[in-house]
Amino acid sequence: MIRRKIRKQQKAGEGDANSLDISSLIDVSFLLLIYFLITSTLDPKEGDLNLTMPPVGDNPRYESPMMPTPRIVVNADGVISMQDEILDTDPTNRELIHLEDRLMTYRDAYQVFDATGSPPIELEVDDSVPGQRFIDVMNCLAGTEIQNISLVKFKTTD
Repeated sequence: MIRRKIRKQQKAGEGDANSLDISSLIDVSFLLLIYFLITSTLDPKEGDLNLTMPPVGDNPRYESPMMPTPRIVVNADGVISMQDEILDTDPTNRELIHLEDRLMTYRDAYQVFDATGSPPIELEVDDSVPGQRFIDVMNCLAGTEIQNISLVKFKTTD
């Protein structure tokens, strides 16, 4: 059947005029695909977050006799505060310099008083906060090597 069609097209002279060779276009598309795969970059900071959730119903609050456990609060507007001190107000700014500075100071002080383990932190985030803001705070905690994080339910002022 196919041979008959080819012979009819060759006899009519339509074989060369109506056919289009797209094999070179396929090669170019694969080269472009490989180029974009190689040159694209992934944000590696968000892949190395190590978060362990506590068991349900068990919320042991660790209080050191020397230092209370600080609480980081992220409200609905994306404002970050620690111990009732406002640290970062711009939710579009992903560099949390002030929070990182406070966390490093707390971590160093914790190591002076209690050198065992990672210092505890309580994190209270409003449900309406964009996920990127939460990830930025978690990146800041991971950057300061704080791994003992307790997620606390956000308290509304209603």
